[in-house]
Amino acid sequence: MSKYSPKYFKPSDLFDFKTHWAVGLEYPVQGSKGNSYTVSITDKGFTCDCTGMTFRGKCKHTQNIAQLWRDVISDDFEEKFLTSV
Repeated sequence: MSKYSPKYFKPSDLFDFKTHWAVGLEYPVQGSKGNSYTVSITDKGFTCDCTGMTFRGKCKHTQNIAQLWRDVISDDFEEKFLTSV
């Protein structure tokens, strides 16, 4: 067991983490130095198993996944990502 308590990144502009259907999803993330990490969505927010999250309570991995969610739930999603064929 880690001597550090779990840390969570909980952006208030996304969704209610307690009730959202995405709670339980996990994202494999490749770190900048070749390491593999897992970003999870929990009922307390995003968490990652990297050392940055352990010490600071936030990391670029959780912030990147949060930004992906912002893009998906944004009003201009179709404009950004769907192109007419």
